[in-house]
Amino acid sequence: MVKNIYLLTKIAVFVGLLANPALASKKSASTAMLLCVLPGGGQFYTERYIPGILLGTGEITLGYFAVKNHLEKNYSERNSFLWWELFLLGYSLADAYVGAKMYGFDVETDIDRVSIKYSVKW
Repeated sequence: MVKNIYLLTKIAVFVGLLANPALASKKSASTAMLLCVLPGGGQFYTERYIPGILLGTGEITLGYFAVKNHLEKNYSERNSFLWWELFLLGYSLADAYVGAKMYGFDVETDIDRVSIKYSVKW
C-alpha cells in the first residue's frame, strides 16, 4: 500500500511539472535529470515524446529481465541486464540534460541574414 501511494505521488509530481505553464519557455536541467527517476520522464518534461517512449520502454524491459533472471537465480545474466540498464539510465540523464539546455533553441537560420564580409585596408 505504501509503495502505491509513493508511486502515485511521483506520478502526480511528474504531471504537475509537465502541466506548469510558467515553464513553457524554459526548462530546468536539474528538474529534467530529477525526472529521469521515472522511465523517460526527463524526455517527456522537455517535450521529446518519441525518445521518452523509447527510453522508457527500454528501461522497463531491461528491469523486467533483470528481475526475472534474479528470481531464476541466473545471476550472470541478471548482472548483464543491470549493466545495460545503468548505461541506458546514464544516456537518459545526459539526453534529458541536453534537451533541457537546448529547449526553445531555434534550429532554422535565415540564410539571407548570414553574410561574410572581407575588407582590405591599405
